[in-house]
Amino acid sequence: MKEEGYNPDALVVGAGPGGYTAAIRLGQYGLNPLVVEKENVGGVCLNWGCIPTKTLYSTTEPLEKLEAWEEKGIAFSDFELNREQMVAHKDRVVKKLTGGVKKLIEASGGQVLEGRAVMKSRSEAVVKKANGEDIAIRPEHVIIATGSTPIELPGFPFDDEAVWSSRDAVRLPKIPDKLVILGGGVIGLEMATIYGRLGVTVEVLEMADTVLPGMNLGRRFSSLLGQELKRSGIKIHTGTKALELREGTAGYEVIAEEDEKPRKFRADKVLSAVGRSPVSDTTLDGLELEKKDSGYIEIDQRCRTSAEGVYAIGDVAGQPLLAHKASRQGLIAAAEIAGEESGQYRVIPAAVFTDPEYAEVGMSVKEAKNQGYQPTTGSFPFRASGKALAMGETKGMVQLVVDKSTDELLGGAILGPHASDLIGEIALAVEMKITAKELAETVHTHPTLSEAIMEAAENVHGQAIHTGNR
Repeated sequence: MKEEGYNPDALVVGAGPGGYTAAIRLGQYGLNPLVVEKENVGGVCLNWGCIPTKTLYSTTEPLEKLEAWEEKGIAFSDFELNREQMVAHKDRVVKKLTGGVKKLIEASGGQVLEGRAVMKSRSEAVVKKANGEDIAIRPEHVIIATGSTPIELPGFPFDDEAVWSSRDAVRLPKIPDKLVILGGGVIGLEMATIYGRLGVTVEVLEMADTVLPGMNLGRRFSSLLGQELKRSGIKIHTGTKALELREGTAGYEVIAEEDEKPRKFRADKVLSAVGRSPVSDTTLDGLELEKKDSGYIEIDQRCRTSAEGVYAIGDVAGQPLLAHKASRQGLIAAAEIAGEESGQYRVIPAAVFTDPEYAEVGMSVKEAKNQGYQPTTGSFPFRASGKALAMGETKGMVQLVVDKSTDELLGGAILGPHASDLIGEIALAVEMKITAKELAETVHTHPTLSEAIMEAAENVHGQAIHTGNR
């Protein structure tokens, strides 16, 4: 044991979006945080999740638009896929961002230590380094930001050569002819989009009766998204449960049950993307934290756990498992430790990088009814948007959910071009309790996609200009 060790104001366990954001903010408050990371600075998001997948999504996006460009008068008669170059570009983006994060932590007054943190008690920890050295840590406060890991589905072990986890898929180790994806959630559909663009025959098996079962996707949006995914060549099988993997005469076979009937799906590779579980293993046993049945650490609105001076943020603290939620909680925990004010959030937006993109925030009509509101809606199709028409991106729509008695925005959803960017305006409106009338009267630049949000707000009261009203 290294006796001198460290005595930081705060020990941050995990350097993902939540952990590094908390550390930087703590440094800005004048404290000296120590961040311990057992693998890679940036966590899943920067190394194997958000950033690499969106880099590949952006890289492959032109392949989805070839026919659209031909309609505009620009034909690409010949192109070549260079897998190695695509991977190298993705790796450069990841390296630049992860390197920048470490510098930001250190520039704000924090330190980064590589190793695995083992909590002995609330005020005592040991960092076990790869070289066998143990370093003593005696922190004033602790922030647990250990994240989550892919769930391994029985019958589809990740150590099988045929089975990929999301980490494997984002490395783009090869471009298979036939890819079967287990799970029609966010990760499954994003990977289906990327690999489908690369010419891979993709089939998605989802046990629920709709894609994106963990989101508020209404029937209208679900139907529209499903149609577009199928139109792009991705085959979707809902109500289908994968049972086991067998080696066949030509590759592998996924044995499944579809609508209670046996079914076989041939595959060169299988991507198991059935969800993620919290990383709250024996490294945290010394804290004796209260946990939910699902394994997530129990926290309050200030991210405080059942142990005094210990906070939990991000995936390890429960749904939704989103990087931006982790970052916001990191800021809340840092403010609490420093004795500073930090406002609470009402809603967390979510986005899915399919083609078209889908994004949502706040309540659906069903949720609003369940909570005692009188919901009404306003919508606007992108086919009526001048900017969408100019872009050749007319699939989808914007829908707002509004409380009829107060006109306050309760939520919204977008299926269409740049939905992931546009959802921020609706999130702000819901967060600040803006009314549909106020949003409709906010002047939006023309021609832009954001006008669709303005017109959806106008449509709440039957006054949209560029589409039929109720």
